[in-house]
Amino acid sequence: MRPITLRNPNLYKGPSTSEEFNSLRNDIHTDLTTLFEVTNTHEVKIKENMDVLMREQFFMQNRIEKLQRRVLELEAESKAKETGEESRMLRSFYHVEGMKDADPKKPVAIDTVRGLVSPVPTKHQSKLSYLNDKGEYILPHSLEVKVVESNDVQPLDASKQRVYYNIDSQGIEKAVDGNRNTFWVRTSTFPATSGITEVYGIMHIKLPMDILNNVYANTININPYPEYSMTITDIQYKGQGEQWNRIDTYPVQKVSGGSVTPTPIEECGKMVFSFPKREITELKIMFTQPYWFEHESNRVFVYGFQDIEVEYREFTSEEAEFVSSYSIEGTSRRFSSIQEPILGLPVGCPQNIDGCVEHHLYYDPDLTEAFPFGHDISAPIQVVYIKTILRKVGETVPFLKQMELRYTHKEVDE
Repeated sequence: MRPITLRNPNLYKGPSTSEEFNSLRNDIHTDLTTLFEVTNTHEVKIKENMDVLMREQFFMQNRIEKLQRRVLELEAESKAKETGEESRMLRSFYHVEGMKDADPKKPVAIDTVRGLVSPVPTKHQSKLSYLNDKGEYILPHSLEVKVVESNDVQPLDASKQRVYYNIDSQGIEKAVDGNRNTFWVRTSTFPATSGITEVYGIMHIKLPMDILNNVYANTININPYPEYSMTITDIQYKGQGEQWNRIDTYPVQKVSGGSVTPTPIEECGKMVFSFPKREITELKIMFTQPYWFEHESNRVFVYGFQDIEVEYREFTSEEAEFVSSYSIEGTSRRFSSIQEPILGLPVGCPQNIDGCVEHHLYYDPDLTEAFPFGHDISAPIQVVYIKTILRKVGETVPFLKQMELRYTHKEVDE
């Protein structure tokens, strides 16, 4: 904010006429009023942002504690291993340390926010918003977004289905505005004596069909809030007809009778759902919030979304390559054999990626000569290099979450 008083040429020597005197006093009054308005606005925003950060911190701390326990378990397992037994090293993609492009003409796309690597998308087309000339996301008036809610003590209807009720959806556009600095947050408060232990919700999005060139989409990004707290229970879409369908890559499990049921994605973080292109006019995201805060004899359930995006992405048909290095330097060991990496695939992306991924093993950083996996290594090698090739096959686009390298080792002085 720049005070308009500063524009007065006689600010420091004083007004020379009554007109200037009145103008200066009016400017000072305007500046003070504006300053108070800005201060009040910032006070509200600071409180809202502090609430966001503190809630995120709570669930992040839970996540850290679980990871710490897992680290201790892995350390105990590694101490139990003896020379000659198979060991493992894990490569994630939340950072690019130890990675590089194998060929600058064949780059890969690395999403360090979600920890994913994939072929490079050549085009993004949002189905919820559009960019103006200033680079700002604009939400069309025909976009409809609402949330309904229920809980685990709400009576079921005659057909034993859960009954949902409407809630105040003020600010719901923040969940789909393309701005990661904004959040839509819902706070549901119930008496501690109510016995409610879980809140259910459905996010219903109707796409703005009047501004879309086509109704095809193949990617859904979901950033829940607070991260690692909510459980996604299903995602369904509607095409040009009236039939609701589950997206192709949502995980399911078989039940008695041969039918399938959606698998809950517990403590959900930032996710990408990638699937073959489908006609999508409406979308439903079902979720639950099983965690609550105790406050003044109440149970406070908090849930929401930082961002939801529905897109159509086109990916390069060319191969994409990257090299990752694995080292046991600083120890008295050397590699004695290397097995082909085991891939970790993200939930919500294609799980059958046969023909989409290929690995090659090298002993030098210049990738001079490829060696077969599983063979004995006679040279004293402490660093190996894996070149991974990704390719789109039909409509299947490979997304990798992690790579696990299995190896055996010997002591250097043997």
